[in-house]
Parts: sequence; structure tokens; C-alpha cells
Amino acid sequence: MQRRDFARALAAGLFMPSLAAWANRPPGAPIRVLVGFPPGGATDVVARAIIDKLGKAMDGQVFIVENRPGAGGQIAAQLLKAAPPDGSTIMLSIDHTQVIVPLTIAAAGYNAVTDFTALAGVASYYNVLAVSASTGVKSMAELGTWLKAHPNEANYGVPAAGSVPQFIGQIVGKSFGVTMNSVPYKGGAPMVQDLLAGQVPIAIASMTELIEHHRAGKVRILGSTGSVRSRIAPEIPTFLELGFSGIDKNPWLAFFGPKGMPPAFVAQFDAAMKSVLAQPDLQEKLAKMGNEVNAAPASEVQKWVVDANQYWGQVIRESGFKPQ
Repeated sequence: MQRRDFARALAAGLFMPSLAAWANRPPGAPIRVLVGFPPGGATDVVARAIIDKLGKAMDGQVFIVENRPGAGGQIAAQLLKAAPPDGSTIMLSIDHTQVIVPLTIAAAGYNAVTDFTALAGVASYYNVLAVSASTGVKSMAELGTWLKAHPNEANYGVPAAGSVPQFIGQIVGKSFGVTMNSVPYKGGAPMVQDLLAGQVPIAIASMTELIEHHRAGKVRILGSTGSVRSRIAPEIPTFLELGFSGIDKNPWLAFFGPKGMPPAFVAQFDAAMKSVLAQPDLQEKLAKMGNEVNAAPASEVQKWVVDANQYWGQVIRESGFKPQ
């Protein structure tokens, strides 16, 4: 939206007081982009791939990634909720942080549907199950055999407690008739390091975090979410085609701001994101990491939140999981 449009809106008294706060921000003031996971994790990598191009698309605006890891992104989300709706703070978030945390933590401190402003969608991606090379397992069928032969080692790493990967592991274990024990980490990066070292034999996380190690033969991805196979890794079957039901839904990445951000900022940000995500080099980079680019507008992202809340709410209730 052009400056004259801001002026007209202000003159008409529209979008107050949040638009006034945005308009009064110091020129050139940086926008911090909260990331609820450690540097090197999937969300962090995507954020850093985007922000320089996003800054250019917003007339030289400076964006600074600020990692606030812990509790599956809960700490960053609480900071976002408390931030003023003046455009100074936004967050690149995954559906786990926005939706799963409030469903699995009794006092999460925020409501996914009502406490944030959806800004723009970035991509959907795949959750995958991978095994350490030390297991010798090469297929999901072999994993079932290995689990039954090594019941004391039936542990799987997940990037956060009470996460979708944790529930995927429960469903997989139940299908094999084996109790699989989740090992929560503070993000995907440390979990992947333990998988590579054989400290944990199985891990369930985003394809972004595991695909390069799979290609290098250091780990083997056995199955993925999604209704169809990933275009960049067509050798990996989906859980659906392997006979596992209820874990086909893909997670997503999107930008959010505090509740009450001005529509003018949302429109400007959405237009910039569409421009950035249309660039072939960024599309290729995100695709290589296992992402399916989806430059969804704010209204559609809000629908993602509502739909995921309903879908995973039912899965979590049926699993018997009690909010901690």
C-alpha cells in the first residue's frame, strides 16, 4: 500500500490506533523476526533465506532474525503476543507453535485462533520418519522387525514435546504393536545431531532438517506425510501408501504478527511476500529443503490455523494425551 493510501486511511480515522502506531515507527527501524527454534533448524533456515529478499521488496526495510528457542516455539509466541501491533515484531512460525502447543500445554499463554494477526503463508512441508545408519534398517517393514527385536531401544527423537512428530510416532508404534518412547529435544538441530551419532535410533521431524543427510546416506528416511510423494524426494513413500492412517496432513510455515495489526501493513507485507516467493532462485532453494511454496494471503493463513486446530485437536483427544 502506498504512502498516500496510509494518509487517506489516517485522515478517515481508519485502522486506529494500530495503523497510527505503524505510521509513527521511526523510518528505517528494523523489524525483528522471531524464530522459536535454534539457529540451523528448519524454521531458522527458511527465515534467513527469505528476509534479505523481503527487505528489498519492502523498499529497503531491514529484518533481523531473533532466535528465541524453547518449549516448541512457545517462548517466541508469548513474546509475539505481548509485542505492540506496530510492525516492529513479527514471527515466522510453524503449525506446531501456533496450533499444537495450545492444544497440548495447559497454560500455553496464548490462543492460536484469536491472539495473532495472520500475515502471509510461506510453504507447506513434510514430516518424515528417519532412522540412524547404525540400525541397518532400510524400509518401514524392516523398522517393524527391528523394533520388535530391540524393544529397549524403541526410542525416537522429536523436535519438541507434545509435537505432531510425537503423535506420528505413537501411531506408527501402535500399528506395529510396539510401544515407542518419544525423546523430546529443544528443536530439530540437536535432535538431528544425535540421530547422526546414533544416540537416538529413530527421529521424526521435518524433511527440511533431514533430507541432505538422507541424500548423503547418513540417515535413511522411511516415510513422509502428505497425500502424494515429495517432488524432490520421490523415492520416499508416504505414510498413507504404507498403510498408516491419520498422519497424512502436511505442516506449514507462515508469518504472524501480534493481534490488531493494521490491515494496511498486512496488505503491504502480503504483496511483498508474493513477490519474494515468486522468485525462481528462492523457490528452488526452498524446494531443495523439502518445502512446497505456498504464498497464501492472510485470510487463507487464518483458515489454516482454524482447520489445523480442529484436525489435530481431534487427533490429540483420541490419543488420550492430556495437556501438561
